[in-house]
Amino acid sequence: MKNTSFIFLSVASLFLAVILFASCQSGNKIIEKPICLTNNGQSLEISRITLTDSMTVLDMVANGMPDTWMKIAKTYTLTDDKGNVYPILFGKGIELDKELFFPKSGKMTFQLFFPSLNHEAKFVDFSKGSEVENGFMIGGILLTEMQPLKTLLPKGMLTQKIDKNSPIDEQPFVFGEAKVKGKVLDYYEGMPKYVNITSFNPLIGNSGYVFVELQPDGSFEYTLNVLGTSIVWVHYSGCATNAEIFVAPKQTSEVYFNIREAARKRSDIHANTAPFGKEFYYRGPLNAIVEELAEAKKLLREEYKVYDFNKTPEELLEEYKHTQFDYIKKWTEAIHQSDLSKATKEYMLASISVSLTLRLLDASSKLTENYHVNLDTIDADKINAMFAKLRKAQTSDYIAYDLSASHNNPQSFFTPDFGLLVRTLAINKHIETKGILNEMVTAARLYATICDFIPLKEEQKEIIENMSEPCKQYLNSINDYITGIKENNKKTHGFRVNETGEISNEDLFASIVSKHRGKVVLIDFWATWCGPCVAGHKAMRPMKAELADKDITYVYIAGENSPKDRWEEMIPNINGEHYRLTHDQWNYFGKTLNVKGIPDYFILDREGNIVYRDQGFPGVTKMKEELLKALEL
Repeated sequence: MKNTSFIFLSVASLFLAVILFASCQSGNKIIEKPICLTNNGQSLEISRITLTDSMTVLDMVANGMPDTWMKIAKTYTLTDDKGNVYPILFGKGIELDKELFFPKSGKMTFQLFFPSLNHEAKFVDFSKGSEVENGFMIGGILLTEMQPLKTLLPKGMLTQKIDKNSPIDEQPFVFGEAKVKGKVLDYYEGMPKYVNITSFNPLIGNSGYVFVELQPDGSFEYTLNVLGTSIVWVHYSGCATNAEIFVAPKQTSEVYFNIREAARKRSDIHANTAPFGKEFYYRGPLNAIVEELAEAKKLLREEYKVYDFNKTPEELLEEYKHTQFDYIKKWTEAIHQSDLSKATKEYMLASISVSLTLRLLDASSKLTENYHVNLDTIDADKINAMFAKLRKAQTSDYIAYDLSASHNNPQSFFTPDFGLLVRTLAINKHIETKGILNEMVTAARLYATICDFIPLKEEQKEIIENMSEPCKQYLNSINDYITGIKENNKKTHGFRVNETGEISNEDLFASIVSKHRGKVVLIDFWATWCGPCVAGHKAMRPMKAELADKDITYVYIAGENSPKDRWEEMIPNINGEHYRLTHDQWNYFGKTLNVKGIPDYFILDREGNIVYRDQGFPGVTKMKEELLKALEL
């Protein structure tokens, strides 16, 4: 059964607390449906807070599946904005440390009792405390009136107007530096302190994300080099909100997260409460498109289609093509008939045009996926055979229109899928392209080489010299950056490359572990292209420095799906013991150690026993805690 565990700290006597609470009913201050700025669990909410001179009472509402259970254990606390900690006294309608099963309705209500709060407290957190990273928390439970939103936002943010008649007027194909800045409104110490920024490179699509640390006031700033106006996603986990915005060379894009509204939208208790404004506010390039994007995407509806796989591959591909063109026709009509601004209409029409090309290029895979989903039983041989038939039948003339005419326009460059289209065309060399699109495809092939940590050769540099100035500047800047890394890596120490040697798959893991017996070992399965893996490496650097005098060895295992040149250039910045397995060895580990995704972490004690395992980065605090625990075994 599902186990949702919330933990509290036990104090005082139940009967004494009841007497204290009953004696001060007349002086109660009651906050109905308090605003909670963050809630990373969603299954537990606070419907009322009662404040007295001797007690604090939280009326709780829990939601879960019937016949599953939750448990209120004994170490959670309330912590106010002054740093005061208030342990739980007792519960009413629930017994602490005992499994409580959800009824058929899936809803339970109960009360939790705490000591009285500091009268000057403005908010409290209901959590395990700051020492537990990524633990359950209902945070920013407001005890006072909210500050007006207009006082938190820069002047003019609430009064921006959209010009419905203005077309897209951005210059998309320019190389330069762009800036993203903003703020998490209502931010306070103890909330998640990073935003994730994902940029979309017009040469490859999604270029991965970076963590940007928030300042004490919740503000952040990040600078990046871009090849023209581009999509950027800014995500803040504290309110699970993703802002899809634009950046442009020599311009600043601003985004402000309204976590009070994000929390309200995710709350059952506040389902009928009036909105607290927008989830985020934006000021920057293509402002009208950002403002209207959510509504615009609602027009792109499609019904799931089940194809008849008794037809020939040629018939299936033709039916799939007609289906996609029907969707594009329907969406185009809906966009033209909408009340969207002229700029947004131009952007959406370009987006669906790029989407159509990608759907047709990927027709064999999309049809195979449909076949896979609708099989009564999963049969890998059948699935692979169907894909092979479809791929063979999908001839080079399957896309019967001029790609260059369709996508050699500024609007296409803005779309998030344009980089993916360019990368796909760069791989499919038999598809003809012209004009700027052809230059982008050529640039994408050179970009991929550089990103594999292979600096450009002279003949490749000559190709770049004949490109437009923006492409030339962009590729040369990336090449200079990679060349600089290679030079710096020659001076780096603290890592070691290990060969697996002539040893069977069955004995390989034991062989790796035996080399480090007597020490605690952290094994990290990763890949060069895995953003969370690389982010985990960066996050753990301070921890590794702090634990440098401990008997801990860090072992990093990658596979052949990590390009060798890139792997060799990345590992000097990852102190530890490095292994690069063959495909066969990696697949064997996948089966025997259940490594199905990355990053995947194992902690071994001094005898080589696995004492901790986590698929996905658990956070620095948790990793450090488990390493220290293993040292004590």
